[in-house]
This record gives sequence, C-alpha cells and structure tokens, in this order.
Amino acid sequence: MEVQVAETGPCSRSLQITIPSDKVQEHLDEMYKSASQQVQVKGFRPGKVPRAMIEKLHGDSIRAEAKEQLLNRYFGEACRENEIQPVGRIKIDDVEALEVKANEQLEFTAQLDIKPSFEIPSAEGIEIPAFEDEANDDDIANAMKEIAQQKRKITPTEDAVADGDFVKCDYTFHVGKKEVHARSGVQLNTHIPINGVDKAAYSEALIGCNSGDDCEMAIKFPDNFEKEEVRGKDGTVKVTVHEVLRVSPPPIDDEFAKGMEFDSLDKMKDDLRVRISSEKLRLGKQRQEDAALEFLSNAAEISLPPSLIEEQEQASLNAFAQRMKQEGAPDEEIQKKLEESKEAAHEDAERRVKLFFLVEAVAAQQELSVAEADIQAELTNIANANSSPEQQITAEQVYQHLQSENRLGELQLSLLERKVRDFLRENGKTVDKTDS
Repeated sequence: MEVQVAETGPCSRSLQITIPSDKVQEHLDEMYKSASQQVQVKGFRPGKVPRAMIEKLHGDSIRAEAKEQLLNRYFGEACRENEIQPVGRIKIDDVEALEVKANEQLEFTAQLDIKPSFEIPSAEGIEIPAFEDEANDDDIANAMKEIAQQKRKITPTEDAVADGDFVKCDYTFHVGKKEVHARSGVQLNTHIPINGVDKAAYSEALIGCNSGDDCEMAIKFPDNFEKEEVRGKDGTVKVTVHEVLRVSPPPIDDEFAKGMEFDSLDKMKDDLRVRISSEKLRLGKQRQEDAALEFLSNAAEISLPPSLIEEQEQASLNAFAQRMKQEGAPDEEIQKKLEESKEAAHEDAERRVKLFFLVEAVAAQQELSVAEADIQAELTNIANANSSPEQQITAEQVYQHLQSENRLGELQLSLLERKVRDFLRENGKTVDKTDS
C-alpha cells in the first residue's frame, strides 16, 4: 500500500491511497470463495458453484461490498501507519465512480479532519470569581414581588385613571352636535385607542379621569365604521367613565402565601430562601467553571476541524426544525427561521467543538477519566429521576435505552466534562472581582 499525505488545512488532511493489484485480487478471491459456500444454484452442491456463474449472478454486489471493505480496511491502516487520528466526517473523492477490478490496483483519495494540536497552561490555580451562595432579604423580597406580579388581577380602584389602566364606560360618536352612534358597557385601556382617534390624544383625555367623569376626543371616522354615511368625516367621541380598573398584584401577606399552598408568609419565605440559595450556589459554581474554561480558551490557539463544526451546526438546526414542526409551524416559516438562525447556530457549534477539545485537554493534563463506577452511578441517578411509584426504572433499562440510541458515548463525554469542571472550580483561585 502506498500513502501520500497532504495538509489541506490546519486540521484537514488528504490521503491518497493506492492498494496494490495483488491485494485487491486476494480480497476478491476471498469474497468469491465465501460466496460459493453460501450461494445456492440448482444442480450444484454448496461450494461447487463455478466462479463464472457466481460472477454472472452476483458479481456487481460482491464487487460493491469488496470496494467498501477495501476502502475501510486500507484507510484505517493508512491512518495508523501515519499516526493520524480522524475526527468528524470522512469523504472519499468520487466514491461512486470507484470500481474494483480483477488484477488491478485501487487508488482513492480520502479527505478528513484531524484532532487539533495545541497547548494549554496549567489548569490549576486559575482565577475564578467569588460568589454569594446564601439568599439575602432583597432576594426574597424580589422573588415575592415577581410571584405577586404573576398573580396580578384587574380590580376596581377609587383612584383616577393612570397609564395602563382600564375603564368601564359608555361613549357616543358625534358629527357636529348630532349623535351618530353609541356604544355602552365597553371596557377600554389607555394604551389601545378607539379606532380613528389619535393615540396620544386618546390617552391624554382618559388619564386623570375619575369614575363619573366625562371626556371628549377628536376622531376621523374610519372606513369600516358602522355608519357608512360618516366614514372619512371628522367628529368627536364623548366618553362617560363608570369605573376605573387597574391591573394590580395581590398584597403579599398570609392570605397570599396560603394561595401558594403555604401555611403562612414566613413559611413561604423560608422555602424561597432554600430554593434561591440552591440556585445561587448552582449559578455561582457554573460561573466559576465558565471563567476557568474561558481563561484556557483565550490562552490556547485552537484550530477547529470544519467537519465537526458543520455536523454540530446541522444537528442543532435539525433539532430546531423538528421542534417547530411538532408545534405545527408551516414548512415556509421553518425554512425562514432556519436561514435566520444559521449564523447563531454556527457560532454555537464553534463554541461547543472548542469546549469539547478543551475538556479533553484538561482531562489529559490532569489525568482525569470516567470509570465504570461513574457510569453506573449516573445510570442509577437517571433511573431514579425517571421512576415513579407506578413505574420503577432500573439502571440496566437506562443503559439499554442509551445503547439502542447510540448515546453511551454522549453520556461518557458528559461525565468527563463534569469532572473537568469540578476540577477547575475546586482547584481555582477564588477572587472577589468586585474589589479588583
């Protein structure tokens, strides 16, 4: 076998591989011999079918299979001999046109990407930001206000109309002194003007009114107005306010807490304190890990394999398209959204691929690895998280599912990333960035 290696990019190689004619013929002979043991032809015993007849009946399929096997075998050998570690997609030039012929050499060219070669500084002692992991009173108060905002309702108020308020009212339309139309029992909002009324003039007229007040505003009767004879004319609208309504959050008290299924407001605050503290701890750790990874990323010049970025980008776009399809989006909208998302998907793919190689580099530097016990523990965690009193899931079932989905490698990578992140955080140098 002859191999010529050409560098086609920082992480790309071209391998021109020539398989000698005797190796091609030897492989073909083995395949025909194997076929003769399996092919059944009337009048011939197994293993006694003439080769010429096998070639006539099954020659095309045997040569096609031989081509696939030869390409795989000698491509693998070429990579091992030249210490090349392929990553991502592998492309054989004009693979459809390649033919395996008796007593002839087979020459092909493979285009591939390889793992980038780069160096990182020590993963120990990287500066990471300090953080507060306990919820304070402001955190609790803000959380309560946010929950109350989610529970806000429209309720009557004795106050004058304010920006954003609603009013229950009657109003009449006039051209000159003549009333041309009336509406009663209508609910208006200060942000949504009556059709044909200038928005600023509409809000200015309503805001400040009290229950029982009248206000007036100019109107240009729209083309779809109920009364055809006044369409396009200038007129006025006279509004009589009967009630002012305001969107308000409920008071934050024991009744509010009971509505959230707590015995008292204090109990609700205690629960929020625990949950907010847990989230602050999680986010704080994540920021520390991200800071360490960003430091390593900036310190290392990493050329990324194009095919890996393309695969990651396409996988992200495919998942996005699938979600939109499940939500009932039409094909035209999906295609438009995909075009709009390509740049962001490409940037995200670059970030993910770079993170993959950084994690691998830190793991190699610090001799971190995923043991069988780690995998079993994670399988158990996944099983417990997805079990219910009605259905208990076992770690073995999770394993079988991941294996069938070809996702065991994904699980191992996830566990390795977790180990690397834990190492960076636990061995980092905590710095209060606010004081620096």
